Amino acid sequence: METAVGNMPSLEEFLNLPIEEVVPLVPQTMLYYVSGSRRGAALDGVRTSGDEYKHWANKEMMRCVSLLFGYGIKHVLMPMVTPGSFSETTTGYREFLWDWINWGLAREEAIKFFVQQGWHVHIPFGENIPELKRVMEQLKATVQAPKRGSLWIFIVPEQNILWEWALAKLQTNPVSNTQAAIKLLYGEEIPLATLYLDFGKPIISSDLLPPFLIGKLESYWSQEPGYSLNDKLFRHILYDFAFTRKTWKEDKSGRAEQAVEYRNVWENDVVLGLGTRLGPFWYPQPTTIPGIITDIENGSAAE
Repeated sequence: METAVGNMPSLEEFLNLPIEEVVPLVPQTMLYYVSGSRRGAALDGVRTSGDEYKHWANKEMMRCVSLLFGYGIKHVLMPMVTPGSFSETTTGYREFLWDWINWGLAREEAIKFFVQQGWHVHIPFGENIPELKRVMEQLKATVQAPKRGSLWIFIVPEQNILWEWALAKLQTNPVSNTQAAIKLLYGEEIPLATLYLDFGKPIISSDLLPPFLIGKLESYWSQEPGYSLNDKLFRHILYDFAFTRKTWKEDKSGRAEQAVEYRNVWENDVVLGLGTRLGPFWYPQPTTIPGIITDIENGSAAE
């Protein structure tokens, strides 16, 4: 069990806190990208094409987003489909994507759900994509209802198209600072995202980062594919986000010397991001260093 350090609760204590005590620790804005959804469906025994997959993916996506808003996040930035998906040559997949997007976001039941939940659903740049005409029209109803949170869905059929859209708008309407650019592009003020949750290989792409909305982004890559987010996993992430990573000090006198206690760790050439192959897939190499687990259990590695 991890031990509490100063005002830092142990992980066990944090996992059992009432949600009301966790909400103040969450960021206002986060970036949430799901990939590996067909892999997740296969592991759940769901066919990875057709209506069965469409219904499963939509249901699981809404469950995950509901969880995030339940923790008080105000803005969820969600790249839903990226150029890699649209460039696949899998038979019928591109047509499936447009069908899934339209069915998942524009059908009457979906709009009612968004309104009931208090989600304002936006698709930046969507007005420039002909295939989204009906979706954009239907989503107008969500922004007229009382707001609990904003779901910003990014559908990017071509490389760099988001940034080209942003630059074109800024050329027509020059602004002098980031907040003004955000207001121009998105129609409202949005705090910068400070938490990023993704799946699989630790990769950053311009097509995943909404223009002007990225702050100091604490990033996490789950290795359970698809819509696997659950309450326990998100609590683990929030614990790391709110406590474990908060190591910066204004006065660092004597701080560097404390690394000597963990020489066996720091002098190992661990690289986050190295992986191995599992059939056609990538999976991270383990990074456990002999002795460090014992140190953590004894509390000495929590300083």
